[in-house]
Amino acid sequence: MDATCGRVDRRGFLTRSTAVIGAAGLPPLVMMAACGGQSASGSSPAATATTGPVLPRPATPAEALGQLEEGNQRFVAGKPIHPNQTLELRQNLAGSQTPYASILGCADSRTSPELVFDAGVGDVFVCRVAGNIASPAETASLLYSQAVLGSEVLLVLGHDDCGALKAAIDVANGKAAGEFAPLTDALQPAIAAARGAGATGYALLAAATAANVRMVMAALPRMSTGIAQAVGSGKLTIVGGVLHLADGKVEMLR
Repeated sequence: MDATCGRVDRRGFLTRSTAVIGAAGLPPLVMMAACGGQSASGSSPAATATTGPVLPRPATPAEALGQLEEGNQRFVAGKPIHPNQTLELRQNLAGSQTPYASILGCADSRTSPELVFDAGVGDVFVCRVAGNIASPAETASLLYSQAVLGSEVLLVLGHDDCGALKAAIDVANGKAAGEFAPLTDALQPAIAAARGAGATGYALLAAATAANVRMVMAALPRMSTGIAQAVGSGKLTIVGGVLHLADGKVEMLR
């Protein structure tokens, strides 16, 4: 096998991949075909690829955020490239991981961050809980992603039509929370903030969704000294986003 076809450490991939692909004048999937890869049927991956190219790992928070946004653009356009899913990459990641982003998202079945951001194996460290709330367990997990694994962006990801927020609005209107109280209680400040801004009806749900994302963004550094220090030193950027289910677009809230 040609040396250019071997697996390269993703932290050092940026310079080499640019040079190799640029020199060959070929897109990533054609480069895969040139390396001799074939599908189960024997056809070229350029025509029937089930995995895409190995993308370089972002080196800065700004690059990490950019990679998330580019992946979401591909998802919205219906043109995912399914990066970083090769067998060789999975084998190389079996002993360690260096995700470039951590994501606190909702457990809703329609909101998988790996799909929404067209990410691959080892790219994103994901915590999911209904209502994308920040409990001590989620906060500690997100700190682990930054302090131990080196993730550079922490994204709080909400979405429209959130069932947890709908339930919280029902509770605010007088319905008993029952066993859902750990979720609906945590969302009450966002409901109150949205109502305080004059939102009613469906607009209340949308406003509360954005308010909850912003509140969690603000709460995470208060809940974790380590996260606060990482933000203060420039090692970590916290951003928020709201996923619009119908078109798949993530509206960033900075």
